[in-house]
Amino acid sequence: MEKGQESKQKRKTPLTTIAISQEYAQKLDEYLKGTGITRKEFVELSVDYFQRTGFDLRGEAFDLSPLEKVAGRLEQSAKIMEQHNEETEAVRLLLQTVREQTAKQLPAPELIAHAAEEKAKAEAKSEEQEREIARLRSENSALLEYKEKAHRELCRVRDEQKTIGKIKVNTEL
Repeated sequence: MEKGQESKQKRKTPLTTIAISQEYAQKLDEYLKGTGITRKEFVELSVDYFQRTGFDLRGEAFDLSPLEKVAGRLEQSAKIMEQHNEETEAVRLLLQTVREQTAKQLPAPELIAHAAEEKAKAEAKSEEQEREIARLRSENSALLEYKEKAHRELCRVRDEQKTIGKIKVNTEL
């Protein structure tokens, strides 16, 4: 008797008895054998399910239209997902093609590095040639000045000789 009193004290809510026909009690027991739940759990889970889903047992218990609506939505979602997957796959393939074409059109990094080296060498050679041209222009300018001085000197000497020649000629006459 102590056990019975203890279990009653442990219960927070009082228990109730639900009466069902023998036929449905048998159907319920057969169903519960495969699930591993008790009659009490079955009733509690059923009440919770119907409260969550909002099904009206009198009108919708055997009406499959809510389930058909859910199935239709799931099918639509699946079609949309497939369509997006196809589009995603198409974009992925397009992106891969673009990358391949870009790789074919752009030179390899080694070629770019080699071209940069050659460019640097060519620029250095160009600077060296510009310095050489400047030096040669300077030399040329100095030579032109020397040539002009020499030409003036020659002209002066010629003019002097003509004058001396005239003087000689004049003196000899």
